[in-house]
Amino acid sequence: MQSSINRHGLPPDPDELIAEGDPPFADAAEQTAREKADESLHALQHEVRLLNARIGVLREDAEAALKAKAVSVDASAHVQLGDYPWLKLAAAIGTTFIAARLVRRLALGVLLAGFVGHIQEVRRQ
Repeated sequence: MQSSINRHGLPPDPDELIAEGDPPFADAAEQTAREKADESLHALQHEVRLLNARIGVLREDAEAALKAKAVSVDASAHVQLGDYPWLKLAAAIGTTFIAARLVRRLALGVLLAGFVGHIQEVRRQ
C-alpha cells in the first residue's frame, strides 16, 4: 500500500492505493484455483473454436483453388488439343506404348545398322 499523499502533494488516485495482487475491496474474495482453472478452460475452448473456424475457411479456400486450377487445366487442354483433348492424349500415349513394344522386339543389330546408314548419308551431304 502506498501512503495517502503522493510525491506531488496531492491525494493519490484510488486505483494507486491498491497494491499488486490485493483485492480492490477488503470484503472482495479472491478467485479460487477452481475459478481460475475454469476461466482458463473457457479461454482455451474459445481459442479452439476460433482455430477450427480458421481451418474451415482455409479448407474452403483450398477447395476453391483446386477447382479453379482444374477448370484452368481443362480449358488449356481444350485450347491446345481441340475437342476431346483427353481422348487425343490417350491415343498418343497408346501409340507411344505400342511403338516402344515394337522397338524392343527388333534386333539391336538392325537398329544400329539403320542408324549407321543414316549417319553416313548425313556426312555425305
